[in-house]
Amino acid sequence: MKKVLLLTMLMAFIASANSFASANKYKVDEAAIDQVFESSINVVSTESDVNMMDLTSVSAANDDKNVWVALLLDWILGGLAIHRVYLGGRPVLIVGYLLTCGGIFGLLPLGDFIALLINMNDISKYVDNDAFIMW
Repeated sequence: MKKVLLLTMLMAFIASANSFASANKYKVDEAAIDQVFESSINVVSTESDVNMMDLTSVSAANDDKNVWVALLLDWILGGLAIHRVYLGGRPVLIVGYLLTCGGIFGLLPLGDFIALLINMNDISKYVDNDAFIMW
């Protein structure tokens, strides 16, 4: 088994080294790139009155709730849905989790934990989510 694993790793290394060698076939024409940049126009000016409220709406929702607190609550008290109430869900979720033996025997808190880990940068779709299955 060790020989098969070692052989597979060796073949993967050789394949990746071959792909790096084939990347050297392409050449970049710096003069053409400079010409494209010189002929471009400025689309966005610094003095434009862009509504920045739309751009910061995601970060405003995330500032309210800390993803690390939600992850810690899910890890420690996941079967009681405390993390869901922290994120803005209704307290009736606690009853649902208790009636299903900790969220279908702990599968829902595990899914919530993985979903929060994957989407750490934008948890806005989990804030104020009253659905029984958060993800």
